[in-house]
Amino acid sequence: MVCALDYIIICSYSHVMEMQKVFRALAERNRLRIALLLEMGPLNVSEIVSVLGLSQSNVSHHLKLLLDADVVHRSGRANWAFYSNRKGSTLVEGLVKTAFQNRHELVGFEEDMNRLAHCYASRRDSSRHFFDTVGEDGWKDLSKKLPHTDEYLPFIKKYLGKSELVLEVGTGDGGMIPFLLSCADQVLAVDNSREMLGSALKFVVSEKMNTRVELRLGDAEHLPAGDSLAGAVFMHMLLHHSGNPAQAVHEAVRVLKPGGVLVVVDLLEHSNSEFKIQQGDLWPGFAEERIREFMIESGLSIAAEGKFNRETVLAVAGMKGER
Repeated sequence: MVCALDYIIICSYSHVMEMQKVFRALAERNRLRIALLLEMGPLNVSEIVSVLGLSQSNVSHHLKLLLDADVVHRSGRANWAFYSNRKGSTLVEGLVKTAFQNRHELVGFEEDMNRLAHCYASRRDSSRHFFDTVGEDGWKDLSKKLPHTDEYLPFIKKYLGKSELVLEVGTGDGGMIPFLLSCADQVLAVDNSREMLGSALKFVVSEKMNTRVELRLGDAEHLPAGDSLAGAVFMHMLLHHSGNPAQAVHEAVRVLKPGGVLVVVDLLEHSNSEFKIQQGDLWPGFAEERIREFMIESGLSIAAEGKFNRETVLAVAGMKGER
């Protein structure tokens, strides 16, 4: 029979062994570089290879050791899995954040960050090129394969509320604009594809909504809008096309007024690689805790969330401060 003292010794020993694994994993320079990169957001193996300039086998070896030490987390499937720093461990989070605060003392870190910025830009260019190429007719066919909106429109309407201005990020062909006008006096719609924005303009003019709608060309990660501009921000099926989803949410929060609401509707993480390729997706959807993290780390409090369309769609509402 194990006495209380033996139990304490066993627990202490286990904790020490865990610490040793973490310290050993982060003591190697390239593994520390990987952890610092992942502090900026999830990356896949190919992206880590391109940023660090290491071979794929070398990166895979380092990732295995980081996974074994519970420093990083792997999500997704097969050749489109993404790695991120593990949340929830005080030891790991404390070490990585301390290292990140002192990152400029690591030789070569600035070069890593420059190559990471190029990686994010390549993602944005890939998404923009897809929508510019697919065109209006092609997108109509593809959008038919997306989950139908009817089931979660009441959630959106409830949490967007009523405001003077709603900013829609990633408006596409403008299909959601009439619905958004029932939630606001004015709609500012942003998209990074000239082709999609052209389609949205034709739709807005044909429906005589142009006096209440403004369209702007711009990226989700660098919104063409001032601070604290909108009473609500809406992102519908946008984040899985975003080069940097965390930054996109951060930008949405920047343009929100205090007391404003961000409503995100996106795909839950899935393993349908054919669908991902057809839709030009950069991400295979998101685990629900991931979208919550995006919001909380950007300063929002979670107001509500729900799963829809046989749990293939997640809707989350976050509030900036208090109304």
